[in-house]
Amino acid sequence: MPRLAVSSSSATSLSLLSRPSSSRLPALARGYAAPPSQNPHLVVPADSRTDVLRGVLYPRDAYSPSSASPSGAHHPAHLDRLRAVLPSEEAHETIERAWRLFQREKRARRTISLEAKFKAMEEACDELEKMTRSATEGGEGKAPRYLYDRAMARARQTTTEGAKGKKATAESRWLEARIEGLVPREAWVPTETRGKGWKYDWTRPQ
Repeated sequence: MPRLAVSSSSATSLSLLSRPSSSRLPALARGYAAPPSQNPHLVVPADSRTDVLRGVLYPRDAYSPSSASPSGAHHPAHLDRLRAVLPSEEAHETIERAWRLFQREKRARRTISLEAKFKAMEEACDELEKMTRSATEGGEGKAPRYLYDRAMARARQTTTEGAKGKKATAESRWLEARIEGLVPREAWVPTETRGKGWKYDWTRPQ
């Protein structure tokens, strides 16, 4: 088949047509090179897949869209679950009224108990004052009101020199911070890389 002769001008035009122009490039190819308008550290890519992933991880109808956790706090069937637990608004109001009634009865019982204790304390103080007055009238003892005055005085927290504890050590802090029932703190954290090695001279604090 004979070849057609192509002039230089037509070859140049064909080469220009074969090259992709900057206006025909997709947004993904030109988005990363665009300079940021506000913050140079926040470059928003022009890929639509980013918006799709963001919508999946952070749905707009989530319970807390501004939460740091992705779809963990969001459940698509949360309304159905609420209806299964609370079949009607009347049941919810009944539960709320029952809980408030329980709290009110609890406060009433506590108030009655405190009033009874305070009344018993007043009666004890009055009886102690009568005993002190009778002792004063009889002239018994050098300081007959000492017992009543000591009972009516407020107890002050006095610190003695010998009551001070020892300085906290590494072993004492380790024992205080230890949580019973969990993984022991002397266990190594599992890692993919090799650690510093095994401490053969390590002993458990007593």
